[in-house]
Amino acid sequence: MQLVKVKHKIKCEMGVCRNNATYSIKMDRVGIRSQIHVCDNCLNELYRVIGENVIPKSVETAKKKGA
Repeated sequence: MQLVKVKHKIKCEMGVCRNNATYSIKMDRVGIRSQIHVCDNCLNELYRVIGENVIPKSVETAKKKGA
């Protein structure tokens, strides 16, 4: 999956938002509709919602095995 800056004038596709899209989310191995166009506001809202629900695992302290 990639986040790409939009080069053309395209409307945001998130819900009922009618702003112009500034980014496209490109997905791998998908058919014709392989992109979702989003504006800055919707992208920030999506980032916030994902951050509330997905918590990254902490990195364990490196230890030698058997010690």
